Amino acid sequence: MQAGFRIRALALAVAGLFAVVACGGSSGSTALASTQELRFNLATEPGTLDPGLMQWNYEGAVGVRTFEGLLRPSKDLKDVVPAAADSFSLDSTGTVYTFKLHPGAKWSDGQPVKAADFVYAYQRLLDPRVAASYASYYYAIKNAATVNAMDPKDATLDAAIQTLGLKAVDDNTFQITLEAPAGYFKWVTTLWTGAPIRKDIVLKYGKDAASGVDKWGIVAASAAGSLVGNGQYKVTEVVPKDHITLGLNPNYSGTAPKPTITKITMFEIDDETVAYAKYKSGELDFVSVPIANTDAVRSSSELTKNPELTVFWTDFNVKAAPFDNVKVRQAFASAVDRESFITNVFKGRGLPAGSLIPKGMRNFRPDLGQKYDPAAAKALLASAGVSASSLNGTKYLYNSNSPTNKTIAEFIQAQLKTNLGVDIVLDGTDSKTVSSRLRHQQYQFGGPSGWGADYPDSQDWFDTMMTGAGNNFSAYTSTTYDTAVTKGDAESDNAKRDAFYETAEKTLVADAPLMFMYQRTSWWLIKPYVKGLQITPIDYFLGDFYAYSVQIAQH
Repeated sequence: MQAGFRIRALALAVAGLFAVVACGGSSGSTALASTQELRFNLATEPGTLDPGLMQWNYEGAVGVRTFEGLLRPSKDLKDVVPAAADSFSLDSTGTVYTFKLHPGAKWSDGQPVKAADFVYAYQRLLDPRVAASYASYYYAIKNAATVNAMDPKDATLDAAIQTLGLKAVDDNTFQITLEAPAGYFKWVTTLWTGAPIRKDIVLKYGKDAASGVDKWGIVAASAAGSLVGNGQYKVTEVVPKDHITLGLNPNYSGTAPKPTITKITMFEIDDETVAYAKYKSGELDFVSVPIANTDAVRSSSELTKNPELTVFWTDFNVKAAPFDNVKVRQAFASAVDRESFITNVFKGRGLPAGSLIPKGMRNFRPDLGQKYDPAAAKALLASAGVSASSLNGTKYLYNSNSPTNKTIAEFIQAQLKTNLGVDIVLDGTDSKTVSSRLRHQQYQFGGPSGWGADYPDSQDWFDTMMTGAGNNFSAYTSTTYDTAVTKGDAESDNAKRDAFYETAEKTLVADAPLMFMYQRTSWWLIKPYVKGLQITPIDYFLGDFYAYSVQIAQH
């Protein structure tokens, strides 16, 4: 998922966002507080509450609680387990998945959840008029890529949508037919973006006249009444630019046990130093530690450290000068000392990253990654026929509300000046504007952007940079890369998958649409009265999948 800290979805490396999963065992005979409320910081206001449109982790943080997809990852992240579906089967061709929904499951308004709700949600996700960023993740479905690539104004679009490999066999049986076998597809069904949606609710609220998006998913005070979901929680309050509150969904009757936490308050504090101060004053129950406070908390009993399956990078806009020149991109990527960054800027809180796949996942290949080499950087620039002075004034886009992001931007600025002789200009603005400009290629280069694992399969990463993918902010396109990834995705044999993915990784590193920076290790302060909260490497932002025993003790 696009990481914005990522977080999500890649909002940016604001240390106040989170990528954790709540899990853990029973807290035994712990005396509980009278109010079971969990308070934490999203860092950025979600752009939508519509699960099909969610892209960033600060959006997914709401989506995973208010909506429930077909399956969820197992606690050890090695397989999938039931969620909205009690079970699934795959036919002998490897192309037809049949999901048996949980009998008696209900929406937050008490209506039954039906297979037709999944059909509508998946059709809507692949409708090009909706412009869902995660649509490409569902291209394995029969006719999905073709339909999603159609002109939104095409008069035959509605008929084409009906040809998608989606079927409600009966109210409790949802069937998905793929174009070809895709061993990873079960993981796609764990995403909240594929959660069911009620067509009657979407139509009831209509579309926003200005933006054209469905009103039911708009982040506004009205969401408390209009957002009908099938998750364990429901939205009870939205205070724009401040916080979102969730309460238990009294009609939830799915596979997950009832959690102890009855209220979740998610604040939207863009400055991680402010969030840290609120944690210290008791206004937040856990918080990501700002880089500036690293030394102060190293020995704290409240500190939890965990490596993340999250990699951050700088995006190059390959459609615009000067980064439409691959050698300029390669030169910049060779001019930044990632080891120095981790040691001197991030105070040891991470690993240098030179390629897409993080350490801890299959296909991690540090030997294929970008390398720090100032001499090579200057030679590349010279061979490109571009002088360093002609690049002066190139703008680096970043979130100026984040002290961490500002520090990263200043480090990159200094590295390029020292090692390449280029004076870049720092183009700072708020995080939502940064996200929008990245998405629409209204920048030269910027970040840090990043990706956190939606599920523990490399397909989740490689598909991110496919031509036209919603999370491909560089507008990168490569037939070699796309072909290798497509073939790797289709293989069930791991050795063959690895060979195709190696080709993709080599191509991506050579083409350099991204300047890889670091793999983060999360540092969290958790109040001692928060029981049963554990941190895992996957980016599910306290996703309640195993949070059923998280409790607030008396304090």
